[in-house]
Amino acid sequence: MDNFLKWLMSGNHLAYASSLLTFFCLALFGLGSFIYKKYLVRKGEFFISPTFNTKNITYMGIMIACSVSVTVVISLVAPITVFPPIRVAFEGIMIKITGMIFGPIIGLIVGLITELLTMLFIPSFIHPAYFLVAIGFGFWAGMASFTFKLKSKQQWITITIITLFIIAATAFLYNTLQYLTPDENGNVKLFGIAVKKELIPMLFIIMMGILLSICYIMCGIFVLLKKQKWLEIILPIFLICIVTEILITVLTAAWGDAGLLTSNTDDGYISMVALRVVQIPLKIIFNTALLATVYSVLRPLIKK
Repeated sequence: MDNFLKWLMSGNHLAYASSLLTFFCLALFGLGSFIYKKYLVRKGEFFISPTFNTKNITYMGIMIACSVSVTVVISLVAPITVFPPIRVAFEGIMIKITGMIFGPIIGLIVGLITELLTMLFIPSFIHPAYFLVAIGFGFWAGMASFTFKLKSKQQWITITIITLFIIAATAFLYNTLQYLTPDENGNVKLFGIAVKKELIPMLFIIMMGILLSICYIMCGIFVLLKKQKWLEIILPIFLICIVTEILITVLTAAWGDAGLLTSNTDDGYISMVALRVVQIPLKIIFNTALLATVYSVLRPLIKK
């Protein structure tokens, strides 16, 4: 185990492992869907997968067009969106919404096509990490979207999943970050500044604690205000934001940012991870509010 954790903390291996986890879960999902269609559907029943019917394919085109056009228009008004991390953040809004509504496969496809088309209209720094980020946004948003089916009295399941995910991610990354390679003084470099090696794992624990506290406080406020319907929307979106932020933005996107912003990608990757860890609570609150607003507007229109 020690050798494995040391391997994760060398180079960009943590980003590779995160991407591998996404594709492993995709393979499991594909296998499960195949078994369902092959063996769990009644014999003689004409089965058409709801994933790729005509209506959903039409919506796929609409979502791709919206995501690409919005990103391109914004880039004309604010050229800073040519910067890949900002561009992917704008793209991610519609990609996550697509995964939330139509499931992980359509979310994945929309994410990949959106990134490819955006790169054609907004030439910028090309890195495989950003393609993986777009794919991961759609896939994990779709995987976590099952929690929208839970009613208000069942939202304890969503809260439990959020809690367990945060605890598991905190425990794994805390132990992994212990294997950072320090210099002779016991320091590691972040953006060229020497800091104590122990600071980075503790920083991650603090941010995860803040995140979990925000979740419980938010649930308490909605319960006191008797806004159960909003709780059914906010909690699943909060879960989606947590999963995509930790697995995709922090671990995978930092790989692309290191290649873009630093000359030493090994040290640069850890620096980008640390920077994104600090931003986690603020970004998740902002993304949850934004996605909840967009979802509340689009969901009724698509259902009609």
